[in-house]
Amino acid sequence: MSESFSVPADGLSPPPKPRKLPQQSRSRMLVASVKEACLKILREKGPRALTATEIADVSGVSMGSIYQYFPNVDAIVATVYEELIEQEIQVALQKKTLWRDHMTLRDSMMAMIRGTLSFHRRMLQLDQDFHQRFYQTFDLQHWFNRVAGDPQASIRAIYDILVAHGEEASLRDPEMQAFILTTAYHGTILDAVKFRPEYLQSPEFADYLLKLSYGVLGIPFEDQRDAAPAQGGV
Repeated sequence: MSESFSVPADGLSPPPKPRKLPQQSRSRMLVASVKEACLKILREKGPRALTATEIADVSGVSMGSIYQYFPNVDAIVATVYEELIEQEIQVALQKKTLWRDHMTLRDSMMAMIRGTLSFHRRMLQLDQDFHQRFYQTFDLQHWFNRVAGDPQASIRAIYDILVAHGEEASLRDPEMQAFILTTAYHGTILDAVKFRPEYLQSPEFADYLLKLSYGVLGIPFEDQRDAAPAQGGV
């Protein structure tokens, strides 16, 4: 099995896919063991220790069996990242009603911003090189739309929040404002993942994104740090 996989460092190329999907219960357990070992190594030893040999040792699965399902290590990491992002999206979907109905507009927007930043920080901490090479594939907005079965789901989520908090916002055109906010978050955060990952660690980065939101909505921004916790983002 190849220990590495070279792709253009533009984030646009998708990661390699598994050779095949497990069909029987035994093969599903085998693949699950491989993925669990991959995540364990990343969390405990870091990406430098992540080799096919190490995965085989930790999982107890032979190299030959691993090779039947995965062409290389990147393909294993990709399946791990897919499961992590799906978990993140499920959290975001569960939080939609909370953001819309039980939080202020400021807290709702900041919770989405911080949730998205937190997700990308965790992915970078697991394997920065991998995430920066394939960050477009693990874009929360794309996966949120995909899981929701609606290509405009992320925009609609922000639209619903804006409408629910209409008394706080200047809603001249909520559809346009939701579109601008969604695309602004999307582009700015993904560019930070690729080119300025240190920005994701900065509280000021989240504040600037919130200020951007207030500018689009025509709301005066009070320069004070919001206390809303990260609760999943889109």
